[in-house]
Amino acid sequence: MKQINILKKKFAGCIGLLLIGLMTACEQEFYKDEQYRKEIYIVSGDDNIFGQEFTFGEETTGYLSIYAGGATSVEHDVEVEFAKNVAFLQEYNQRVKGEDYNNYAIELATDRYVIDDMTVTLKPDVETPYSLCPIRVNIEGLYPDETYFIPLKIASVSDYMISEERRNVLFQIFMKNDYATTKTDTYYTMSGTSKKVGEERATPVNATKLVVPISRYAIRILPASTQTTDKLQLRKQGIAVVVNPDETVDVPVLDDEGMETGQYLKMQKVTLKPWIDSQESVEVQDVTDKSSYYDSEKKEYTLFYRYKLYGSNDWFEMKEVMRPLNSGM
Repeated sequence: MKQINILKKKFAGCIGLLLIGLMTACEQEFYKDEQYRKEIYIVSGDDNIFGQEFTFGEETTGYLSIYAGGATSVEHDVEVEFAKNVAFLQEYNQRVKGEDYNNYAIELATDRYVIDDMTVTLKPDVETPYSLCPIRVNIEGLYPDETYFIPLKIASVSDYMISEERRNVLFQIFMKNDYATTKTDTYYTMSGTSKKVGEERATPVNATKLVVPISRYAIRILPASTQTTDKLQLRKQGIAVVVNPDETVDVPVLDDEGMETGQYLKMQKVTLKPWIDSQESVEVQDVTDKSSYYDSEKKEYTLFYRYKLYGSNDWFEMKEVMRPLNSGM
């Protein structure tokens, strides 16, 4: 009887080992299938957003990356066809912005971009299993405070599966020039003086200014230490600061005591004007005998101007020296 019990235990142990072996083999086969399963998707980040910077002055090109997931490349050519997906943008606005309609993202107008071919091909036997879809964009005249998307989706593939999580993309348009970008906040430190016209005394002013690019050679600032994020107020109070690279200003060189040495440096001339031409816009005037300029080596603005806000009778005369706070600018 004792020997029979021992045999039963050995038999049960063998059955257990066999079952474990079968389960392990099935599990390995499952993960093998998962590892090698191909899913075609568009590279993006949170909320399926992928953005690139575009420069002013010319039509520049950005790229979407289309990948084939899995441990190996595709075995043959795979055609990936795109289509617009405005509904995905609408869903994003409703989900993320809710009733904040003033800050809804905007679909980039079709006359602002060109996608030559809405089909790309994934190729086999390549080191990196992706293909690029070029998108040419013209950003002239876009508002820097708006969010612009090109909503796209993978409409079909000639083989394999489409990733349900990454089949859609909101391709975001960022604007950039040599002085600022909308991809990240661009700050300048400002130090200077402000004097109410008609008064003798000027008072020191210091501020950190958020500036944005508005054309190839221009940024938008707010006067003095004014700050707002309200889009209507930005359009009323915004000042366009325009570098004129082909026009120069003679700037006297000062000694250690602040006295003129008789030598001069040539700096790029800067002009200031209201950002938006409207009856409610800020009024801007030059200061007599003082020219604004830009030092391209130091990336530093020296501004002289007068301004009056809409609805006010008071003019203020400003001197501002602006230096980039962001190391990348």
